[in-house]
Amino acid sequence: MTTLLDGGRIAVFMDGAGELAAPPTASVVSVYARGEDGWQPESETGFALTGKESIGGLREKLDHLVRTLGACRILVGTDDNGALYGMLDALGFNICIMDRFDVLALEAVRGSVLNALRNPAAPSSRPSASTPREIAPGRFFLDMVEAKEVDPLFTSREALLVFFEKKPFIQLQVRCDHPPRWLDSFALLTGLETSRETLESGLTLLTVNHPAGRDHATLTGQKWFDAGGCSCG
Repeated sequence: MTTLLDGGRIAVFMDGAGELAAPPTASVVSVYARGEDGWQPESETGFALTGKESIGGLREKLDHLVRTLGACRILVGTDDNGALYGMLDALGFNICIMDRFDVLALEAVRGSVLNALRNPAAPSSRPSASTPREIAPGRFFLDMVEAKEVDPLFTSREALLVFFEKKPFIQLQVRCDHPPRWLDSFALLTGLETSRETLESGLTLLTVNHPAGRDHATLTGQKWFDAGGCSCG
């Protein structure tokens, strides 16, 4: 969240067909301004990712977006794997996820963000089973099946992305009924390697590791999970 927030302007990720998009599929960011006649288009800036950018290259493009948008720090887009939205959150943006764009919904988006800024959620105590545990130096394990049973608020995205933010690791193994749908695109973005094994129980053992020779702290200290975004349909 940012103190520079301009609540009278909202930026929207759009694709080439003028439909609401997520950052990886967007071609422009359209800015809407709040006025006496409601929300109207104000400006548009190009924003396109090739899918081959390094993390440094992504940060350069996002830094350029920050400079272009100025105090406009409310962003609307469709759902994504969380990595890019997490980076945008770390840059001070307030993210709102929608299924489709409707200019009439922008007033509700603005109200939701301003309310979240006025009334931040209190931190909650989560069961230890919700986070990967270290079973050997640099090697971690998460039983997602158990985590879902003991923690009604558990999500694979929060558990794993927060882990990647905070923990250098050699290997992470995850026992699950099915691999998280977002993980393949996240691994492609960050260069992680993944493999899967079907257990006798029918469950899946997912293994995640860095490529040989890469620093085990490559992802640590970066913002991947967006905990402050709002969900607006």
